[in-house]
Amino acid sequence: METISAAEQLRIIKSMVDRGRRETAESGHFFIWIGILSIVGVFAIRAIETAGRGELIVPMLAALTIGNGVLAYMAIVWARRDAGARSYATRICYSVWLACGIASIITVLPLPLLRAIPWDLVPVIVALIIGVGMFSSGVVLESRSITLSSAAWWGGAVAMALMEGGGRAYVMAAMIVIGWILPGAILNRNYRQVRDRHEH
Repeated sequence: METISAAEQLRIIKSMVDRGRRETAESGHFFIWIGILSIVGVFAIRAIETAGRGELIVPMLAALTIGNGVLAYMAIVWARRDAGARSYATRICYSVWLACGIASIITVLPLPLLRAIPWDLVPVIVALIIGVGMFSSGVVLESRSITLSSAAWWGGAVAMALMEGGGRAYVMAAMIVIGWILPGAILNRNYRQVRDRHEH
């Protein structure tokens, strides 16, 4: 039976770690771009409310949901092309976000239209769902920045539950920056540092 030397075992482990870091960096790009699109959507909905055009809110929510879904799909395809075979941790993260995305879509569109929940609760519930997704992703990817960002989503959900009116839009925007864009930027910075260190 052929044995693998200690040096070969270390090389395999190093390769797995490097690939995991590369895939995590792709997740960073996903958080940044989906965060930017979401901020645009938040203030677009706020502008619609201010203009008294409530009938446009549901179409805007549908467009935002579809846009985020397209971005998520593109991020996954890009990560597969760049990283090759996906790690088990990455597959778990994709599954977590698929589940969170489905739960968010149900919360944003069918439930309020069926009057199962009031519109005021939609952003609160979505923030709670995203917090679960961020916490789970952070644990799986062993990224402290992602895990801690879940606190921004959960704290923001409580803040929005206690607020009324336009202030919610600013809370949601802050959650997106702190809970999506900032962790994505940190992941990408860490990846560049690791890549540069290995290339020199």
